[in-house]
Amino acid sequence: MSLVVIGINHNSAPVELLERLSISDERLPKALHQLCTSDHILEAAVLSTCNRIEVYTVVTKFHAGAQDIRNFLSEFCHVAPEDFSDRIYTYHDDSAIRHLFRVAAGVDSMIVGESEILGQVRRAYQAATEEGSVQRVLGAAFRKALRVGKRARTETAIGRNPVSISSAAVELARRAFEEGTLSGKKVAIVGAGKMGRLAAQALHSAGATDVTVVNRSEEKAAEVALRFDAVPRSLEELPGVLSASDIVITSTTSPATIIDRGMAERAAGARTSRTPLFIVDIAVPRDVEPSVQDVPGIVLRDIDDLRGVVEASIGSRLSEVSKVEEVITDEVRSFVDWQRSSEISPTVSALVAWAETIRAAELGRVRDLELTDEQRAAVEKLTERIVSKLLHPPLNRAKELASSKQGHMYLTALRELFELDDEDV
Repeated sequence: MSLVVIGINHNSAPVELLERLSISDERLPKALHQLCTSDHILEAAVLSTCNRIEVYTVVTKFHAGAQDIRNFLSEFCHVAPEDFSDRIYTYHDDSAIRHLFRVAAGVDSMIVGESEILGQVRRAYQAATEEGSVQRVLGAAFRKALRVGKRARTETAIGRNPVSISSAAVELARRAFEEGTLSGKKVAIVGAGKMGRLAAQALHSAGATDVTVVNRSEEKAAEVALRFDAVPRSLEELPGVLSASDIVITSTTSPATIIDRGMAERAAGARTSRTPLFIVDIAVPRDVEPSVQDVPGIVLRDIDDLRGVVEASIGSRLSEVSKVEEVITDEVRSFVDWQRSSEISPTVSALVAWAETIRAAELGRVRDLELTDEQRAAVEKLTERIVSKLLHPPLNRAKELASSKQGHMYLTALRELFELDDEDV
């Protein structure tokens, strides 16, 4: 067995491709089911965020399992393999564990040390647990990853002065105006989920006082608005909100765009302000139709445009990355030791059972011989000692080698040599 992760993120692909490969919460159960019905996948979890789509698996064979994951991404997301094959990254075994831990610790994020990713890893694990798609190995890996994320944020300063995608969007909007301030600007937040709440908090901290929260659920819009002294509006009121706003930050979980070109053109035509309407779309899939960027009087930005803001805001955190990497290395070593030790026990048991089956079969051949009880007991004892002496050196050596870097390879070879089925191990 191998632990394999295949993914694509903000470093390897533009938002357009991330959008096409994203998997919504509603479709996640179906995705996990499809993964686990693949020929070579034993366990699976999917992490899909605005910055990444990653499939974590335990597979029977590395190359075949990796191909199953690539086939899944293509079929489930309706994206041709050639559209993403040169953008994906693949990690297996120790490297896969290290990657998962780095993601949970926030050092593989667009915004180093961001806090949202740990919650997203937790939700990916919970979803897979509810669907029964994670078992012993992948379940332990995700539980350890959550521990790594907590250690990274409590033992280092990687999460100090928290920055998020939402706060970066607010900063991008602030820089768009010559005054360099949001005071006096009419700002609308579309979406009252976690990203929307973080945007509201960042706007409040940046001095924005005229804020509207638009959401499909008016109750959620009112909840966020009350907390940050904003005005709640329903999604049906969005066209009017657009025409009255200077800045719009949108981050819903809608599978389809909610601001199309027609709505944008009508909003631009109804505006009385001479300054352009500045829209920052941080949703994946995108909330705003890309062609809106061509509408006169509207400036459209998305996640790809946040990189400059992000790089300027995380300088103080980069010095903490090496400390976090030490935590990760410590936890990877601990997990690998556990995994290797847990793998040897069932292999040893299967080999002993295999030898005992052969011993019992051979004893059956002499069962009809006229032997006294003492003679039968002597033959039984003799065969037990022979089997024990034959197995003792290879089993001891297997236990020693299991803790080495090539331990998994040795155990696989042992199972292959003695034809021990995976079900027995």
